[in-house]
Amino acid sequence: MTTPFRTTRRAFTTLLGTALLGGGSACGLSGTGGRAIVFRMGLRTARAPGETQPGLFTTDTGWRVTLTSARMVLGPIYLFENSSPLQPSPTGRWWRRVSDVLAPTAHAHDSFFAGGRVLGEWDREVVYDLLGDGGETRVLGRSPGIAGVARSFSLLLQPPSRSLGAEAASLEGRSVLMEGTASREGRTLAFRAALDFPPPVELQRVEFVPIDVELEDEGLFVVELHPHRWFEGALFERLEVPPGGAAVAVPPESQVHRALLVNVRRHTAFSATWE
Repeated sequence: MTTPFRTTRRAFTTLLGTALLGGGSACGLSGTGGRAIVFRMGLRTARAPGETQPGLFTTDTGWRVTLTSARMVLGPIYLFENSSPLQPSPTGRWWRRVSDVLAPTAHAHDSFFAGGRVLGEWDREVVYDLLGDGGETRVLGRSPGIAGVARSFSLLLQPPSRSLGAEAASLEGRSVLMEGTASREGRTLAFRAALDFPPPVELQRVEFVPIDVELEDEGLFVVELHPHRWFEGALFERLEVPPGGAAVAVPPESQVHRALLVNVRRHTAFSATWE
């Protein structure tokens, strides 16, 4: 029996995949389209400005954070032809949000999506260890696409599915699981933060991150994660430390948890490069 979550995600994935595979034939590959290509998709954890390793940074609230463990589930990833809704498009109008896919309107040379045609995709979810590659790129594999300029991308954050198998065991059923220490003014506390991104899909999307890359055969599109931005505004001083100085399990009702939950879904939490 299919769960509502998987049904919702599958419908979203199917519709976007249809745009990728059918976009060229719908409007013709000449003039408005491009040729079919294959490129590689990768993930990388960005270093905070001035730091030499990922997972080490100072927050805007003055806390020195060291992540000792950080894993998450992400994907699928979609690359769109249109600019982010956060930016004016080349024609000067603001595009509709991707949720319009739920009530599409037909246009001769415009897809159902606020992002326009899907030019590339990674159509599955992965468990990513933010610290496991030391800031180097983890290449996920090869992806189908359409040659052309991609101006935004979106991704989903999810609970781990059964299809991930033993790879997801370390997440304990959570979407994101991080451990580390935070220090300020002579005070240091250990913390453990878990985030969940259950359905509906509208609450799982990181929408239309701005990019400007020209997709070509055999290139590498790297999604960069910025954990130092996830902790913006986090007030660790409000956490109650257990007796004996044990690690704080960041509770869902805490300010730190709320800051993380909001920041991980901001467009500033991710970026991308083409190599």
